[in-house]
Amino acid sequence: MTAHLHRRSQKQRHGHEQSSSQKPTISKSPTHSQAEAIQLHIQRLDRAKRNIGLFNKVTLCIVALCMGNNIYTKLSKHSDGGGASIWGEAFQSKNDAFWKKQSNRHWALFGNRRNLNLVPRESLQDFGSYPNILNITSAMRNEFHPVVKLPLRKKGKNSVKEEGTFMESESQQRSFWPWRKQNKKHLPSENDSSCIALERKMNETYDYIVKDYTENNSDNDNSLFLEGGKKVPQLLPTREEALEFAKLPKQSKKFDVGRYDEDRRGMYTSSLFLDENNRRTVHIGIDIGGPVGTTVYAFEDGMVHSVGYNPDVGDYGNVIVIEHHLRNNMKVYALYGHLSAKSIQGKYPGQKVKRGQSVGYLGSTAENGGWTGTHLHFQLAVHPPPTHDMPGVVTSADRDEALLEYVDPRYALGELY
Repeated sequence: MTAHLHRRSQKQRHGHEQSSSQKPTISKSPTHSQAEAIQLHIQRLDRAKRNIGLFNKVTLCIVALCMGNNIYTKLSKHSDGGGASIWGEAFQSKNDAFWKKQSNRHWALFGNRRNLNLVPRESLQDFGSYPNILNITSAMRNEFHPVVKLPLRKKGKNSVKEEGTFMESESQQRSFWPWRKQNKKHLPSENDSSCIALERKMNETYDYIVKDYTENNSDNDNSLFLEGGKKVPQLLPTREEALEFAKLPKQSKKFDVGRYDEDRRGMYTSSLFLDENNRRTVHIGIDIGGPVGTTVYAFEDGMVHSVGYNPDVGDYGNVIVIEHHLRNNMKVYALYGHLSAKSIQGKYPGQKVKRGQSVGYLGSTAENGGWTGTHLHFQLAVHPPPTHDMPGVVTSADRDEALLEYVDPRYALGELY
């Protein structure tokens, strides 16, 4: 029995040695065909990776084009003249052109000079011809409060106004013009704006005149005007003369409007407007002239950005800059200049301002920088100014870039002319 088990164990060991010796030998390095297969597989992976990358790039380009077209379409629907609605909030980027006040009180515009083709080549263009950078629509303007309440033009006084015709929206008539008798027979449609309703300019309904301060106006006499039968310059050369003039009795109660983008050569005579031997003469705001003490209102909600007194001859005198928050989620900085000293009392940066709230009053010659024609200088800026100041006039060389930064105030005020 023991011998039998011993022989069996020997056979098993012998069989195991034979089976072990019959196992195939595995090569430690791939054969030539295996290397070719591996190389081919790597090439296929690289080609697939490149195709995926190309597909991703094409997909991103298509998505970007679709999104851009969608944004452009939406903005174009809300465009209100000027053909510049595509700018929108992108134009308010910190990297775009903006104005910076220099130590010598001169102004210099710096930044890129792109998109100047949006600016009209000729000055004094019609409403809607200038870039509508802020995308202010007719519906938005219908809700703005008038900055100055102009008197209605009396019937028969160079007027073509029909009985019951209104220039404002129904909400404006109700909220801002309570003395008006409403006649719903000729109310404008909801698509009409407060400035061009019934295809009429505002001076066909309100009693004011549009001034012409260009050198081509033969009646302008180098920007002199009549005050109480006496000829006086628009700007008095010294503060002492301004103080004396302010004491004279004023009889005029008329309202007038000074135009945007107007080259007023002969008016800006003080050294304040001399910029490196080039005089600044192109007006980039709108002037609303009226009696001393006329109330000035905020056209939209916002807060006080800055407030102060600019003392130089020809400057703004008492001035307030308000950061207005528009209904399209954009901001605009409005300068209210040539105000009375009372206007800036109690005002401070960050103070809340409501639409239709009184923000000041037209100042006298002693308060407004020496200007004999009492008026409000109203100006809109895309970027926040460094202080309570903006260049109200620029040189002809800076005009194009300035009109992109300081937009046509008629987009907020209405079609004054």
